[in-house]
Amino acid sequence: MNKPLSKPELKHGRVVSPASRGSVAVELGLLGTWQVNEMEGGKNFPSLTAGPFPRPFETDASSVVPPADGYILSGGKTDARDCINFTDEELSKKLNRPYAWPLLNVNPGQTFHVQWEYTAAHVTRGYRWFITKDGWDPKQRISRAQLEAQPFYEDFYPQVPYYQHTDELKAKVEHEVKLPAGKQGRHVIILLWIVADTGNAFYQAFDVDFK
Repeated sequence: MNKPLSKPELKHGRVVSPASRGSVAVELGLLGTWQVNEMEGGKNFPSLTAGPFPRPFETDASSVVPPADGYILSGGKTDARDCINFTDEELSKKLNRPYAWPLLNVNPGQTFHVQWEYTAAHVTRGYRWFITKDGWDPKQRISRAQLEAQPFYEDFYPQVPYYQHTDELKAKVEHEVKLPAGKQGRHVIILLWIVADTGNAFYQAFDVDFK
């Protein structure tokens, strides 16, 4: 196999529209944009273990260990970026004033359009979307038990092996998803940008209110 010998450069990105938790944290002065660009963790989520990415993409770089429960929204980062995982109560304590994550108003089944800004884009396998379960508890940090077991949408490039298709596997500046039809009230959406040539995905989180 003609695998590349050079180590892939670390290149990063974040969603700039609509407002993610990362964007809110930047506005609050809790994080810099570079930190939101680097919320990366193992791409095999919701698995807890490192290893090959599932078939038919097992020739992609193997996943590092995915984020632990309670640190999912920051991609497993436990430094200043842990603020992304905060409950409203934790965030209020950090800011020394009452504060809740602002909610994006959405409708069940609507198209949700996102725009990314990349410092430079990795070779991309695709994107995967998760959402909280009905009856989830906003007073608890996000864990696997708080999420629907399966992603509600996946958008993967089919070409394999990645190292023969690097010009085609491009990160998408804009893309969209249809939100689940049966949701009501407050939920958290997690979007993973899954990289083909490293063991990571980049994690972005959105707080929404289904009308």
